[in-house]
Amino acid sequence: MPRLAPRNTNYYLICVTGSKQILHGVHGRLRPKQLIAIMGPSGAGKSTLLDVLSGYRISGVGGAQDERLQGLLTVGENMALAADLKLPTRLDQYEKGEVIEDILTNLGLYEHMNTRSSMLSGGQKKRLSIALELINNPLIMFLDEPTTGLDSSSCSQVVQLCRSLAHQGRTIVCTVHQPSASLFALFDQVYVLAAGQCLYQGTTRSLVPYLEQAGV
Repeated sequence: MPRLAPRNTNYYLICVTGSKQILHGVHGRLRPKQLIAIMGPSGAGKSTLLDVLSGYRISGVGGAQDERLQGLLTVGENMALAADLKLPTRLDQYEKGEVIEDILTNLGLYEHMNTRSSMLSGGQKKRLSIALELINNPLIMFLDEPTTGLDSSSCSQVVQLCRSLAHQGRTIVCTVHQPSASLFALFDQVYVLAAGQCLYQGTTRSLVPYLEQAGV
């Protein structure tokens, strides 16, 4: 099973005015079959850490998180496009269609197969974004603030979906901002950042006792 173990990770942002260190000696371990939350205040380095772990970072470019869906395409067309890009060429269209149907059924999107993605609700768009990532059945998934912009019910549905997918054998790492207590409890592990440094890594249920012991 895959296991990520970043050690002493430092990250610097280079710009015209000089360099700024974003991450300071960050290390830890991300195990399989777990839903892991990366938490911290704005500017703590959550999204940067996620990008570094996934090997994806565009220097000097910022902006709001976006599902990057093709709004004029239907759910099925978005999935078909992803399947053509991600699945082996030896699979024919029928086999790719079976993969798509299975994913959309499991994520509760099959009945929206012919709906344009721009017409989906916020929660449905988040689920479609996850569905697109599931096309090639990855063992490790990184999701940047998957609950942003959703109401409490949709937030719960998305996180419960991620938890179910993780417990099927995947490692799923999410950045989250100010989750409710019930939402927080759905995560198996939490990684807390502040000013680019790790304050805590462990189970969600042990976080409060740890902070109390530390006098925070």
